Amino acid sequence: MIVKSVKKTIISAYRGSIAHNLYIAPKDDKEFGTCDIDLMEIYCYGMDYYLGLDSYYKHKEHFEHIEGEDDIVGYELKKAIHLLRGCNPNIITILFNKKKHYKYLSEGGKFLIKNRHLFLAKDIIRDRFCGYANGQLKRLEGGAFKGYMGKKRKKIVEKYGLDTKNAMTLVRLLKNGIELLKDETVKVYRDEDRDFLLDIKRGKYSLEEVKGMADEYFVKVHEAYDKSKLPKKVDDKKINKLLLYIIKLENDQIIHKGKR
Repeated sequence: MIVKSVKKTIISAYRGSIAHNLYIAPKDDKEFGTCDIDLMEIYCYGMDYYLGLDSYYKHKEHFEHIEGEDDIVGYELKKAIHLLRGCNPNIITILFNKKKHYKYLSEGGKFLIKNRHLFLAKDIIRDRFCGYANGQLKRLEGGAFKGYMGKKRKKIVEKYGLDTKNAMTLVRLLKNGIELLKDETVKVYRDEDRDFLLDIKRGKYSLEEVKGMADEYFVKVHEAYDKSKLPKKVDDKKINKLLLYIIKLENDQIIHKGKR
């Protein structure tokens, strides 16, 4: 039996400042309250999407849109697994969220989180987290002013000489990379260093000070890499089995629901 391409959410979760415990509401801080409410979805389709071409051409493997304060991004399961395999910092962290920051988890979503260790390999972690941090470093003076808070962030750059939100993200990314390499987990929810990170966001550190911090954390990433017990590469066979299992699991549930 081939199941039609029903879109099924596997994970719906907070990402960004809420998940990181770094959210500043616009109403609470007129200057630095520049946070959107960031959400991420991972979803899959019915079996005909994966077994045929017609459905493949008609369905999206990625979407992103803004609804008021909500910045929502979504990835079809195969696309998500591809990004997770590359340890993309924007998606890998949602597998380490606090329980309260998952809006919805299917059985497949729970299984994906249970097997998150399959995506951890030290070469990829070092390269991706350092690469994304370098991207933030390059944007410090220019910023990326998208969404409904773009104008406020532009004013911050003009006043402080750097995009303070990018500066905070730069430091957090490097800390996350170190944590993954050392502890094989990541502290998505920042509590111990929350005040420090928010001080960066509130412009209490100059551009040169932030660059100096970044230099120190880049060194620490490479030190953590040298000591890491993680494998250098991921096991693609195990990841592929994981993908196939989740697709089958979610489609079996669609079939059973359809029989009720």
